[in-house]
Amino acid sequence: MARACAKATKMTLAGKTLTGKQGDQDPPQTFPLTAEANHCYRVYAQASEGIRDLDLAIKDSTGAVAGEDSTDNASPVIVEDGAVCFKEADRAAIVVSVGLGKGTYALQVWRD
Repeated sequence: MARACAKATKMTLAGKTLTGKQGDQDPPQTFPLTAEANHCYRVYAQASEGIRDLDLAIKDSTGAVAGEDSTDNASPVIVEDGAVCFKEADRAAIVVSVGLGKGTYALQVWRD
């Protein structure tokens, strides 16, 4: 999905694919996101068959939600109709939680 959007978003993959295993009874998992000043980011994820609702959010270094997915499915995107942009460099985080089900997932961060 991310590669299909690359031409329209003019974004490129930033780093390696991140993976995890989680269920709806488990606490959220967090991955660091070193956001650069004056750059925008999108996060694409895909869950295995056992997860029916995978949820994503980007939180800035203060803990405020900078962007989140708004779907109840196994392939969320932050954000569906845009990107999360940072005016200043920040040590942000990608927070992953499972709303329904249990299994594995993979996510990629793309940036302009």
